[in-house]
Amino acid sequence: MLDKLYIQKFHQDKIEKYGSNKPESLAWFSADDQLKRFEILTQIGDLNNCSVLDIGCGNGDLCYYLSQHFTNFSYHGIDMIPAFLDNAIEKNKDLPSARFYLGDFMKGNLPQIDYVLVSGSLNYKNSDPDFIFKAIAHLYAHCNKGLGFNLLSDTINLDGILMTYSPKTITNFCKTLSNNVVLKEDYIADDFTVMVYKK
Repeated sequence: MLDKLYIQKFHQDKIEKYGSNKPESLAWFSADDQLKRFEILTQIGDLNNCSVLDIGCGNGDLCYYLSQHFTNFSYHGIDMIPAFLDNAIEKNKDLPSARFYLGDFMKGNLPQIDYVLVSGSLNYKNSDPDFIFKAIAHLYAHCNKGLGFNLLSDTINLDGILMTYSPKTITNFCKTLSNNVVLKEDYIADDFTVMVYKK
């Protein structure tokens, strides 16, 4: 519970400083970096005619990005910051297949979905040192085709709420879940994306 409250307070402070509809309120350094992460993340597969679950959907920017690049997909976004969800619903109001939910992705029932995508939401420090592994396994269990997520690399030192990870440690864990794991690096400094497939 304290981890969740800490994250909510972190974003509330950012919202008060930048406004709720800015990349900075989501702790992204820039809109360009956010778009580059989306570009890499959506290379997970052909998302046309698929269902997508966006963990920590924020302002619904990934949903909007998907609508510009794919067709006939169904989208589910979950976040625990009400102000972000309000923006997400407004931004994607013309997309009837988009659904947004308020909640904690580690609690409650997640839908069984083709692809689970996570852009940034696993970067928070947690009091449980095994949280990252539990979260990856939990999300992988809810995908039919694949899980894709990005993390901050341990090539940088961070203070505060954000956490960095070793790409090797993360991919080695993912290989205990699947024989088909793809690591993508060198698209943004100090960032990496992992794709974990069911087949």
